[in-house]
Amino acid sequence: MAGEGSMIQAIKSLAYNKSLRGNHNRSSWKDYKIKNEKPIEDHIKATPELLEEIRSRIQIENKKRKKQELLFLLLSFIILFATLYLLNKL
Repeated sequence: MAGEGSMIQAIKSLAYNKSLRGNHNRSSWKDYKIKNEKPIEDHIKATPELLEEIRSRIQIENKKRKKQELLFLLLSFIILFATLYLLNKL
């Protein structure tokens, strides 16, 4: 039959991959437990003023990005309509 060689190769490949995985139980929660149990310390303390400054800066950047995207979309439509008009004119 056709395709027997490729199926045998696929089966061998799957068996080889399974042998590489190891024998530990992947559904056990202990496998995913972090070995370093110390809590992460945040050395940078953000003041409310700093957080407000960051928030306002991000808002300004988002407004600029939205304006640029809108301008790009508008120019794309203008170019598309001009191209379609010139193609229909010919």
